[in-house]
Amino acid sequence: MVHYLCDVSWLLYRGFYACSKIWTEYPELHYLCKKIEGLLARNDVCVHLALDGGNPKGRRLLKESYKAGRDRSGERSVYEGLASFIKMLHNDRIKVYYNNNYESDEIIYTLSRTLDGRKKILSGDKDLLQSLNKDTVIESFKGLITTEESYKFEYADKFFEIEPRKLPIFRAIAGDASDTLFPPVKRFPRKLAAKIVESLDYDGSCPTIEQLHSVSTNFKDSEKKWVDKLIDAYQLFSTNFDIMKLNVITDDLVNNEYNYREVDLSDFLKSKIEHLNTL
Repeated sequence: MVHYLCDVSWLLYRGFYACSKIWTEYPELHYLCKKIEGLLARNDVCVHLALDGGNPKGRRLLKESYKAGRDRSGERSVYEGLASFIKMLHNDRIKVYYNNNYESDEIIYTLSRTLDGRKKILSGDKDLLQSLNKDTVIESFKGLITTEESYKFEYADKFFEIEPRKLPIFRAIAGDASDTLFPPVKRFPRKLAAKIVESLDYDGSCPTIEQLHSVSTNFKDSEKKWVDKLIDAYQLFSTNFDIMKLNVITDDLVNNEYNYREVDLSDFLKSKIEHLNTL
């Protein structure tokens, strides 16, 4: 069995920007229909649609500042017709996952660790690089496939060949502008951040102050000063790590209904959605 783990938010935005000149009515839903139809062409496939919750851990920890830097003023919401789309689906090969407390990336990470068989993630979210293993690959922009083996070559400049599982530590130090996560220490050298990450004995939890002290023992004096600054800003570093780190969710993901306002869809679009139920 091949499982396609779909980041619905990412697909909706791709559809909106790529197809708005082709379809005037909810181009993102037309795109989503076309994408799912192509995925279901094979009989040994199951499509998993992961939706963003409204109150994920990033928002709970950082409140309104989380992702506040994303300027979408004047942009129509790509989620406007999603509730109507989801309600019309009744194909056992298409599964929808939603929980108000989690974003789609954490849902997809959970599925990548709990489903048997091969998994292909459809997303451009760099957080999902943590999901890579021998059974899980990622398809992002323009069909680029990232595997566990190809990752270190594709992201050598950006992440200095850091293991995917250790990325939350690096990004907690370096920050992430797309999620409005600021570096705990301004202008922290990225190469030094990578050196710290590679030196740590990582067990999946946030590195402690004692671990940070320990890895810097053999560092140059100039490097130790940066580590001391990071330790002084440990609370922010720890918060960044908690937001970046993807975990296996134990809460229910399937039986939480996506209860948002529905809209009227054209008969043509309804027919395309109904067609998905016959595949």
